[in-house]
Amino acid sequence: MQNKILIIGPFPPPISGVSIANQVISKGLRKKNWKVDTINSEYSETITHKHGTISLKKLYFIKIYLLVGKVLFSKITYITIGQSYFGVLKYLPFIILAKLARKKLVVHLHGNHLLNEYNVLKGLKRIIFHKLISMFDYGIVLSKSLRNNFEPFLKKESIFELHNFFEESLILPPEKLIQQKEYSELRVVFLSNLIEEKGINILLEAVKKLKDKGINIQLKVAGNKIKENNLSNYFNTLESVDYVGVVHGKKKQKLLLWSNVFCLPTFYRMEGQPISILEAMAMGNLILTTNHAGIIDVCKEQNAIFCEKENVEDLANKLEELVDDQNQIRQKGLLNMQYANAYFTEEMFIENANKILLQCIN
Repeated sequence: MQNKILIIGPFPPPISGVSIANQVISKGLRKKNWKVDTINSEYSETITHKHGTISLKKLYFIKIYLLVGKVLFSKITYITIGQSYFGVLKYLPFIILAKLARKKLVVHLHGNHLLNEYNVLKGLKRIIFHKLISMFDYGIVLSKSLRNNFEPFLKKESIFELHNFFEESLILPPEKLIQQKEYSELRVVFLSNLIEEKGINILLEAVKKLKDKGINIQLKVAGNKIKENNLSNYFNTLESVDYVGVVHGKKKQKLLLWSNVFCLPTFYRMEGQPISILEAMAMGNLILTTNHAGIIDVCKEQNAIFCEKENVEDLANKLEELVDDQNQIRQKGLLNMQYANAYFTEEMFIENANKILLQCIN
């Protein structure tokens, strides 16, 4: 008998780690002979840095409640939930109906802010927040260090770990990648939505600081522009910095093939385990990032360099040290290529997701 699952959460556009993951898991489970239905909870085609607030645009979310009846036709209701109070509350009708209809409820968390949000809530909000998340039968997190987000709400044995992945479209045979990869000079890429908390402003300030010292860092920046974070002045005045827009597929592959250092100095409060880091690893890049959220579960001293959060001086120093250290860049870049292909392929993600969801049913 075919297993049926309803996946509720954001789907592209816009492109984000959660929306890509939902798209990939939907496609992958269909290949595993699941009957998959979806409800797209994304209300906007643009990225914003604002979370946990109500706006007129977000009220359009109410129209998806007309689809709540879909819950009745699946064995599992799988929700990639938000991490703010309203990010959880907006799924209430689906959670309640699934519980009343005795459907399995699975929550997949793509970040590390849920517990922080719960800890600052007071009174009735705190009670509702706890009650809603406790109604799920199972929880999925991206890695070990993120498990504590569910521990006030779910039994430890009901929490699963499912690492993120890099997309199939980025795969190159190792010998072909090595032939095309250039490690003789420092080439840096930033690939994420241009939210200030992702560290893009810190990175651009560090590049500017090095330019003032006579050191020009080649940097390509890709991702959705954010209205609240205008970076035009940096892009117009820093000649060695190139903003290439939103990339995916072959364009993303070409960009990550050009670079040899992937820099994400994130301090984003909703951060989980960025897919972009795994993509950069698969394409033979050294990772320059922060010890933040679930990053530490995939980045170690052996394959990455850590910079201090929100510290322009420290990041500038780390970049300057790499200018003349092609050996470290090459060594860690090639190690990352092997590491990513051994543990973080799209195929492995689907296989592990399938195993977890079958456990949830049985």
